[in-house]
Amino acid sequence: MVSTKTIPGQIKKTFLENLTRLYEASPIMNKEHTTKMLSSIDILSDSIEGLSFLFDHIGQVDAAGFFKNTMWEDPARLVPSLVEGTIGSGGHNTMYELMSELRMLAIAKGKLPGNKFGSSRAREFIEDVMVNNIDHVFPDASDEKRMADESVRNKVHLLFSFMLDHIAVDGIKERLATEIELICLQRPVVTDRVLEIIRTVKEKVTLDPANKIDRRLQHYVYAVYYPSVKARELEPGEYREFLEKADKPQLTRECEELGFTLRDTGLSSPYHAILLHRIANEPALLKKALVLDSTGRAELDKHEDFITGLITRTIHEDTSRSCYGLARVLERGLLSRQPVLSGLQRIMAVTLHPDIAAAIRKSRPGSVLDEKSILLAECLGILGQPIGIGQGWNPTCQSARGISLWSSYSPGKLLGMVETAAKTNNLTFRFEGHLIRSEELAPGLAAVLDYNLDAVSIVLVPHLDKIYSEMMKRAALRGEDPHKWVNPGMYGQWIPTGFISAYNDLTNTISGYETFLRTFYATHHPDFNGGQNLAYPNPVGIFLTSSTGKLIGFHAVSILRVRKNKGVTRVYMLNPNNEGRQRWQENMSPTVAGNGEIAGESSLPFHQFASRLYAFHFNPSDVSEPGSLEKVDADEIKKVYEIARNTWGESYVWTGEAPGVHI
Repeated sequence: MVSTKTIPGQIKKTFLENLTRLYEASPIMNKEHTTKMLSSIDILSDSIEGLSFLFDHIGQVDAAGFFKNTMWEDPARLVPSLVEGTIGSGGHNTMYELMSELRMLAIAKGKLPGNKFGSSRAREFIEDVMVNNIDHVFPDASDEKRMADESVRNKVHLLFSFMLDHIAVDGIKERLATEIELICLQRPVVTDRVLEIIRTVKEKVTLDPANKIDRRLQHYVYAVYYPSVKARELEPGEYREFLEKADKPQLTRECEELGFTLRDTGLSSPYHAILLHRIANEPALLKKALVLDSTGRAELDKHEDFITGLITRTIHEDTSRSCYGLARVLERGLLSRQPVLSGLQRIMAVTLHPDIAAAIRKSRPGSVLDEKSILLAECLGILGQPIGIGQGWNPTCQSARGISLWSSYSPGKLLGMVETAAKTNNLTFRFEGHLIRSEELAPGLAAVLDYNLDAVSIVLVPHLDKIYSEMMKRAALRGEDPHKWVNPGMYGQWIPTGFISAYNDLTNTISGYETFLRTFYATHHPDFNGGQNLAYPNPVGIFLTSSTGKLIGFHAVSILRVRKNKGVTRVYMLNPNNEGRQRWQENMSPTVAGNGEIAGESSLPFHQFASRLYAFHFNPSDVSEPGSLEKVDADEIKKVYEIARNTWGESYVWTGEAPGVHI
């Protein structure tokens, strides 16, 4: 419920006094006055009245230097997808983020005409934030599970209620529809986010079937909540009773209707799980319910008894998203690979380490299934959707792309790792002749794990993260990018032996950039490498930039393939950060559909991707012939160089050619 609390006049007076002092203060006193203002903002943000007061004075707050020397100083460097993480973190971060959103709202409404960001871009930013934080736009009691601090939760809810009063809901309906569609097109393993958006739309938004945009939203609401005519009439418990008594034509109709929604959207519901349980012993109906292709049907016939047992044990209303994963596992023909079949059987028999069981339970606190069944069900999603894997809010892109690589090219190895970690709460890797045991290491980059992950990642990522961090420590201070050694040690024999980096970590400079670009084009671009395709995904490092091209940091992605689409050569990649569509700068936005992408991929034109690259592996034989680098078009190199130099490149000193090509 929106607070109607009245703010005492003294609080407003104190705020204005501190604002005046901040405006007049010398730089040495800025911190003291800013801290006092933050205390007033903390109280004012507890009501709509207080937020309105802050909004009325946001221009003065900005002019006084409140945001100076903070990450919120320049609106052009802000990223909508990062708002969720900071606004709920509590303390000063929440206050700064709250004031930043009020400033963006003021820009959108033309109240800060001197700001260069622009009202249209500000409105787009706010709509992105509202779409990414739909739970706060339409809050309910379930938010308590996501944010333990009630005070922070109330402030965030009030802020989004306030913004919603200024940005009409009709203005985000189309964005919601597009968001749902593009998430589903990527076929993520973890579907909680899109299901939450759909649930909120169902409960909070009035949909008119006569409206085209509303029909798009309704399509997904029906897919999740009413996937068949009968499901619209019956609650899940009643649906189960109906299926028990249903005859063959009725069951066939349910399989066809639920199968369509499953494969059309990639989403499942409790109804799908209930149906699969009912027909687990009827392969002809299973083929219809999962809409299997010829490979999938053959796999089902070959492993009928095993699949029946798998469904009975793992497919439940709590794990219904694994219905889609099961279909994809069958269509990949994975059960006919002995290491995969054996791996699943071994996980069925494993005794979970108590800490592993507790971690899985923490990720699914309300599930009635045992932890091992949850893990087994989630294995289906990871095996079936190897490029639908994400890192959640964890800084573990290296681990996520490793799980994706192993799922794609060595699923038996992956299952072996899952079994080992699940049983022993430990993983052991060999690096440069020495064993690294995760149980002996301190936490890595993810000191505190975000549990909004699949159960396989819950089991593996803490160990992979520790091992990766330890490898980076051992390879540091060698005068070159540690990834030259760490990537092959971490991921295995799929990584090419050549390596080149344009970024010198020790001097914080960019060097040898032309050679770097020519090597990338000569080894990856089909016009210059003889039309050769990548054999395996290539783990690469990119500069992560904001929508204006400003440097944010570093990120790890995998190049999956390079192809021409509509006459444009594009790089197709796995971006594990759940933001495959994040705009890298104006007129540079990766796409996830419409340009030949396979579900889970995002892509960019080759030259745009090259302009963000700082390190990659390659096959040395591709550039072993004299003149291999010189044949790359000079104009193409110049174009990429100018994009890079004028965006993230502004943050570095650029030097001439330097050692760094390892062939």
